[in-house]
Amino acid sequence: MTTHDTSAPQPAAADMIEDEATFDDSPESYTATGADVAAFQILPVSIMLIAVVCGLVLNWIIPIPVGRAWGGIGFLLVMVSGAGIYWCKNQFDLADTSIIPTKPTRALVTEGPYQYSRNPIYLFFMLCYAGIAMLADAPIMFICLIPLWYALDKYIVQPEEMYLAQKFGAAYAEYAAGVGRWVGTRRG
Repeated sequence: MTTHDTSAPQPAAADMIEDEATFDDSPESYTATGADVAAFQILPVSIMLIAVVCGLVLNWIIPIPVGRAWGGIGFLLVMVSGAGIYWCKNQFDLADTSIIPTKPTRALVTEGPYQYSRNPIYLFFMLCYAGIAMLADAPIMFICLIPLWYALDKYIVQPEEMYLAQKFGAAYAEYAAGVGRWVGTRRG
C-alpha cells in the first residue's frame, strides 16, 4: 500500500475546537485556518441527503412512473455503492487515517479505488443516488444528479484537494497528475 505520512505536528483537540474554519470561495480559503482539516461549508452526506429529498419532492410534483421493473437494478446500484464505500473505508483504515472529512488526514491514500479516481466515495454517492431514484420509481430524480455532482465538486472536492495539496505537497501533486479527479488514470 502506498501512503504518504506527514510528520507535521497535529494540533491539540482544544485548539481544533476553538479554531473555526473560514470559507470565502477563494482558492486560498480552501483549507481551514489554524486547523488540520479541509474547510467545508457543508458535509458530503448532507449534500447527498439534500439531493435525495429534492429529487423525491420533484418526483412528488412531477411523477413519471416507469414501473417497478428497474427497482432491482436500483437495489443492485445501492448495494454496489455501499460495497464501494466500504472498500474505500478499508483503504483509509489500512493507511491509518480517518475517512471522516472533519478529522485530520494523516496519510495520502492512493491504492484500491483511489488508483482510478481521486474521489471514489463521491462517485459511489452518485451511484447510490441513481439506485435510490430507480428504487423509488422516480426517473425525474435523475435531473438532480447534475446539481449533486456540482455541489460535491464545488463544496467538498475542491476544498479537500486544496487541503491535501497543501498538506502533502509534491506527493499529492504527483498523485493528482496521475489520477483523474473523478475517473481515469493519466499516462505520463
